Amino acid sequence: MPMFVTLTNTSLPNIHGTIYDPLEQFDVLALPLIGGGLTNLALLLGLNVLIMSIWFSNYSAQVATNYDFSLRAIYQLVRSMVRENLYIAKQQYFTILFYLFFTLLLANLVGMVPYSFTVTSSFIVTFFLALTHFVGLNHIAIVKHG
Repeated sequence: MPMFVTLTNTSLPNIHGTIYDPLEQFDVLALPLIGGGLTNLALLLGLNVLIMSIWFSNYSAQVATNYDFSLRAIYQLVRSMVRENLYIAKQQYFTILFYLFFTLLLANLVGMVPYSFTVTSSFIVTFFLALTHFVGLNHIAIVKHG
């Protein structure tokens, strides 16, 4: 049975104006672009990828700015968490965990913009992000350790 996105207006008329449903912010809405295949969820996921690529491409190791300091602080925070919790000599999973941390951090920061959609509030995104990391890390472990 296929899943369809239902587009409903959940605002209720009132004497004093319109009352908006607080759960309306979690609705996945089809945008009328490119044949309706684009949703607000896909749009904000693309925005997160764009912001992350801009953030990482502007790093300069030669000139120290506040931007470089913030990126280095995030890097050292994740590095120390990985070093304390994973007792592996080479820290081979650091890049995967840094990407996961930064993706979730950026998605939640974009979701804090008023009237925006938080990507991590969608169960399907959180589930598939966790599933891909779980399957990927277990595949690497099986290939590497037999």
